[in-house]
Amino acid sequence: MARTIWVQQLSGKADTFPLSTDMTVREFKRKLHGWLPCEDESKRNMSSVGVVVGDRPLLNNQEMLSKATAGAEVLAFLSILPVTCSSSRAAGCELEDLREVKISEGEDRVRSYAFHRCSSLASVTIPDSVTHIGYSAFLGCSLLASVIIPDSVTQIEKSAFRDCSSLASVKIPGSVTCIGGSAFEGCSSLASVNIPDSVTQIEKRAFQGCSSLASVNIPDSVTCIGESGFKDCTSLTSVTIPSSVTWIGVSAFENCSSLASVNIPDSVTRIVRSSFRGCSSLTSVTIPSSVTWIGESAFENCSSLASVNIPDSVTRIVKSSFRDCSSLASLNIPGSVIWIENCDWLVCPSPTS
Repeated sequence: MARTIWVQQLSGKADTFPLSTDMTVREFKRKLHGWLPCEDESKRNMSSVGVVVGDRPLLNNQEMLSKATAGAEVLAFLSILPVTCSSSRAAGCELEDLREVKISEGEDRVRSYAFHRCSSLASVTIPDSVTHIGYSAFLGCSLLASVIIPDSVTQIEKSAFRDCSSLASVKIPGSVTCIGGSAFEGCSSLASVNIPDSVTQIEKRAFQGCSSLASVNIPDSVTCIGESGFKDCTSLTSVTIPSSVTWIGVSAFENCSSLASVNIPDSVTRIVRSSFRGCSSLTSVTIPSSVTWIGESAFENCSSLASVNIPDSVTRIVKSSFRDCSSLASLNIPGSVIWIENCDWLVCPSPTS
């Protein structure tokens, strides 16, 4: 007859349950996936687990549990996604006092919502077996100051580090191909970021609200800067957009109030709505001859903009494109333009003497 031991979560917040050791470690882990102290199965919020006996992790999934536990009376486990009996994932981190996390070697991902709103978490170690950092994995970890993402990671999913307000530095490895939407949104202490040339797309709001971000290197592998990608990055002084970029999304650089200069490559054909709206330090801009469309409010409230060259390729200028550009004394509109929407914005006050 197989020996029975008791299992409990390391946080001590889950109930214990008796378990037969007549199974492999892998079978045991699968059993844990199907167990939670919740009557309603729809409210189970379990993810992958790291299992330990004392301080020794169980890594050999093929080993019999009876041998692996070696006579232990209690087998403890730490769920990477904290156990909760709430159907709402917005409830926050159950492990309120969790300050340091070392994710088990062999795990292939940091699960979605794994450390969601663990506001005391200050340190995390991600092993090089991890390939994905899941949706909202570290969202709201307001004390997390730095993180090293290993070279094994290929994808940083949506909101992975959103609102990590103490995060001052992050190394994105060359293995990453996609930076998900809102991945670093609201990381207000993030001062610099180096985007590797493996990345092809910066999704919407990826760095929105990174108010300490002073510089960013966009490699020539990137083809698209998503909607609001760098919106409200109020410390950003300059940005070089490579010729590989064909699309600059709506509000991509809106309210980057310290941005003094920007180059728009000739691979871009449209300057879309609010792309540079509220860039109050922007003094000049050169629009390439590839551009045919200047969108609504594209340069609205660029109060320091003193000169702009609109090429003959432009055929349409949409409303409020240059509204409230109070330093713009004149604007030369080429004969190629066949449509100007709502001409009242063309009346720009001359600079005062």
